[in-house]
Amino acid sequence: MSSLLAAQDVFDKAGLTPDQAATARFVVEGWDVSGFVGRVPEAELAICTIWDEADQAAVKACYAGWDAGKVPSSADLELVQEPQRFRLTSEEESSEQLFETAEDTILEEMCERGYFNDGRPEDEVAFLLEEWDFERLTEAQRRLYDERIYPLMRIWFFERERFEDEYARLRNAWSSEIPDDRQLDLFAA
Repeated sequence: MSSLLAAQDVFDKAGLTPDQAATARFVVEGWDVSGFVGRVPEAELAICTIWDEADQAAVKACYAGWDAGKVPSSADLELVQEPQRFRLTSEEESSEQLFETAEDTILEEMCERGYFNDGRPEDEVAFLLEEWDFERLTEAQRRLYDERIYPLMRIWFFERERFEDEYARLRNAWSSEIPDDRQLDLFAA
């Protein structure tokens, strides 16, 4: 989804819709196929590169951090009949939209980096959501997600520089909430 948002951002900055850019690309390619005969489609030539720029923005967003040899040369963007618009009106809305579309990826990345692996109740929930299927969660597990995992995901996404401190602080606070049902005095007199 972040790749589509990156492509849409290119269209938005150019003041074009994906349909306008794709139509321009189509006109220029038709002129090329016909052997460059007829009038030069100057208006279309001026904007047809926007489609290519959007395609490359999608590639960069989707494959960020990948080995260059494994990154495809194109995202193979396609214009669908009824495109979903992602016009974002402000930076704040843009960030919220990106967060919402990347929530599952954020949690997956956090788990891959070793967070939520202490065997705590919220850790189990984080790994239950591997398929991002909230139907699998009990009401108590959903509450753990809402109260513990989701806030950390927001910090991870919006304020990464303070994540480590907040993660440690919150996990420490939550550990005092875990009931200690161990029997320590097995041989009490």
